[in-house]
Amino acid sequence: MKSRLLIGILISATLLGLLLWRISPAQLGQAFSTANQTALLLTTALHLLVLCLKVGRWKVVLSALPAPPKQVPWLPFDALFLGYFGNYALPAKLGELGRSLLYARRSGRSLPEVLATILVERFIDALVLISAFLILATTSLLPERLPNWVQLSLYLAAAGTLAGLLALFLARRFLSAKNLRATGSEQESGLLRRVLQLLSRFGAGLAILERPRVAARALIWTLLIWAVEALAVWICLHAFGASLPISAAILVMVVTSFAIAAPSAPGGVGVHQWVTVLLLAPYGVAEPSAAAASLVLTVAVILWVVPLGLFGLWRQGYSTAQLRADYDATH
Repeated sequence: MKSRLLIGILISATLLGLLLWRISPAQLGQAFSTANQTALLLTTALHLLVLCLKVGRWKVVLSALPAPPKQVPWLPFDALFLGYFGNYALPAKLGELGRSLLYARRSGRSLPEVLATILVERFIDALVLISAFLILATTSLLPERLPNWVQLSLYLAAAGTLAGLLALFLARRFLSAKNLRATGSEQESGLLRRVLQLLSRFGAGLAILERPRVAARALIWTLLIWAVEALAVWICLHAFGASLPISAAILVMVVTSFAIAAPSAPGGVGVHQWVTVLLLAPYGVAEPSAAAASLVLTVAVILWVVPLGLFGLWRQGYSTAQLRADYDATH
């Protein structure tokens, strides 16, 4: 974990240094001073809406579990915001594990089950994002001077997404309790039985893959989530004078969503800014404006997830020390 954090910080620091070598703080300040403040406030509000929609989507995914989860007031909301707080504001992007630990401890669900539901969410997100890019690519809505690495990277991401979804379907089929009981026996070692139990619980968390109606509802929520996110990106770009079509906002949204998954400092700082600058260059957007818009899109999430994530942790009767102890117990 420490090595990943150090690598991420080094990458982000290098990219930020290169960015500031090309764009002076004065140029960034000028971009912010001329930006439409109303549009920036609307961008920030829409990011809160996106996060709340993700809570609704997660509830749909959780509803597919074999037995209804224990109803704890505000738990899905608090756990999800804690997860994004961890991803955007803490090192090593451990937010999803923190989200899973909090939800599992408070709801009585097993940790592998909860982790499986989040993995399903991630693949649904990837499927929608890749589909959006392919629509842009097949309808000639991408700029002609788009760097070659963008399309190559997203085609590779598409292949990885399809392979991952296939792996999840196979996992759901073969990690059922029935199949695992047939694999093990009473004579097996306690360690093996424990491993089989964990695998069975992880498979149970993939129950949505065998419930088409619930999966369709989750997909609809996901489409709404990314539609609002694209609108937020489009409004933010217009705030800095970049009068671009919605297709440009979708392109930025898709590529940056995958890019910040790479090792970087919390929030994808540095990576998000450089990718945005490179993507908007073919549209003729000035680098200071592109970088400023990217900073707003990053900060707009952090402004919500930090206070609400910490408040949710407190509301659920947990502390960062307890969460850390639970995390250490899983290793």
